[in-house]
Amino acid sequence: MPGLVGFAGGNDWNNCSAILAAMQEAITHRSFYVMDQLFAHNRFWATRSRSSQQQPEPQPLQGNSCFLWFDGELYNRQDCPIAPDGRRAGSEVTSDTQWLLAAYEYHRQTDQPWRFLHPLDGQFHAVLYDSRSRQVHLISDRYGVRPLHWTIWQNTLVWVSEIKALLALPGYQPKLNRETIEDFLGIRYPLGDRSWFEGVERLSSATVLTWDEDTSTLQTHRYWCWESVSIYEKLPDRREIVEELGRLFIAAVERRCHPGERLGIPLSGGLDSRSLLAATVNTTNNPLTTVTYGQVNCDDVTIAPQVAHMANVAHHWIEMNSQNWLARRITYLWEMDSPASIIHLQFSSLMTWVSKNRLFDIVFHGDCAGRFDGRQFFPPEDFDKYLCRQLNLDGFARSQEHHQAVRDRAHAYFQSLGSSCYKLGLDSRTRSFISKDWRMGTIEGINVRIPWMDNQLQEYWYALYSTGEDLSGLYYLMLLNRFPKLFKELPWQKIGKPISEVVVPLSWQGNLINLQRKIWSKVELKLNRSKSASKSSNSSENSNILREFTDYNGWLRQQPAHSLITRLLNAPDALYPEFCDRQITLQDWENHQNGQDLCDRIGTIFTLELWMQQLFNGRYRNGIDQPIEAVF
Repeated sequence: MPGLVGFAGGNDWNNCSAILAAMQEAITHRSFYVMDQLFAHNRFWATRSRSSQQQPEPQPLQGNSCFLWFDGELYNRQDCPIAPDGRRAGSEVTSDTQWLLAAYEYHRQTDQPWRFLHPLDGQFHAVLYDSRSRQVHLISDRYGVRPLHWTIWQNTLVWVSEIKALLALPGYQPKLNRETIEDFLGIRYPLGDRSWFEGVERLSSATVLTWDEDTSTLQTHRYWCWESVSIYEKLPDRREIVEELGRLFIAAVERRCHPGERLGIPLSGGLDSRSLLAATVNTTNNPLTTVTYGQVNCDDVTIAPQVAHMANVAHHWIEMNSQNWLARRITYLWEMDSPASIIHLQFSSLMTWVSKNRLFDIVFHGDCAGRFDGRQFFPPEDFDKYLCRQLNLDGFARSQEHHQAVRDRAHAYFQSLGSSCYKLGLDSRTRSFISKDWRMGTIEGINVRIPWMDNQLQEYWYALYSTGEDLSGLYYLMLLNRFPKLFKELPWQKIGKPISEVVVPLSWQGNLINLQRKIWSKVELKLNRSKSASKSSNSSENSNILREFTDYNGWLRQQPAHSLITRLLNAPDALYPEFCDRQITLQDWENHQNGQDLCDRIGTIFTLELWMQQLFNGRYRNGIDQPIEAVF
């Protein structure tokens, strides 16, 4: 994916210009990417590769002996003070890079030089070189979703948007991080700032990492933390919460809509994407398209067109099946550093379609909406249950030793977050797992925006969460209150009914919140069992009726996946046995073929082997462009 690369140092390296050019080439995956000129100043080297949608002015932006590279976008700079006295930017500041560089100049000699970053809302990372102080600053956004990796190699600070760019460094031989791989095989994504490579880290969220060229030393500054949020001592009236949540959500969508942009929403049969559609059609006249991906007759494909029709927007369906789900994902694994199992790269179907049709330039993603369902929260003492059951470490662990190693690391990581499930959701699952969708969009030149990650929304909900009160149902009540047209009568694919039929009315709440939780859980359980029974009882006479939007369980047993997995796992030169017992893996594969549903276990090891072959042997970087039989 496009982004930033560079290094500060390299005193013993020959031809630094060629090294930087090779790093830039490594993150340039499409012909429409624009490659900025290579920049050098003393022993500082930097450049950028970008798509046409991202910060079109050439970089670096220079001012007062400072040089700035910026990847991403800001959503609220016009509302943020640019100077210590509180004044905002004038009309002469017309871009995100201009704002950031001007704000740095205003603050650099104050006792809080990074204070200007505190209120910024956006998805970005930046590199700022101050030649006066001979310091390099790597900067991440508040939530750190946009990855920037860094390492110290041969007494040189190196930064890359994709870790594969490190292969261009002289003498660099990557060594895989065993802990990262254990986490990936155990819970499907790594925890914390660790990357796939030993000695390479992702830049932490809300962080400025400073490298001093004269002393070759690092300093880290955390410019924002959750503890700075003012929390409620007592939960406000629930009617007030529903009203304020709706107001903040609509404002978040408005901040992410700009005149002239063509918007797209991946629309499922669920609530989160529907909430984005409802808010968007009420706040902008921009061209808007919805797209659903899934197999024939699944709930999403059935419900989403009804929602789009009710909202009066154009709608498209992308069919997923055993023949078309796999191939494009293999290329994406290489292009985005394999952040997730190939089983969970369904967003690739949308991105492949978008890259051909180009009906929109901006995607609104529904990630983080689920955290506004209070039932997602759990007390610290239930973390082990969350880890072993919801993340399914019990089902994924390959051995007792593997289980214990991941469990111990996860508990230590959870404690480092103050044992807060709220922080855990954003710092781990969103940053490490859900970010896969953002990465695929960026590769295809599409800006993926996540309104539910809006700063004001997140701070408000965190302040409510911190009271310890039950917030269940308030998200659904907000949807019904603000957008009744799309939620009162249209079904939710998860339960097969509109949420208006199962959510406890606001007038009944108060002392009945606990009852609501119990009723909701029982209704969900009953309806899901009813759907499963319906599928079983009707399978013989209505075999074309499917519910889930994919059938990975079956697709892995069919071509082309079956032959590729079989050959990869059985290959004498397979690389995965260094991290996972071959016999256990082959037994899993046999059991899956014989009817067990082990697609997630198979998916992680299949993904790991594919990516290691791409990394070390150069195979599959361009997908499967030859018959399966000829691969080995």
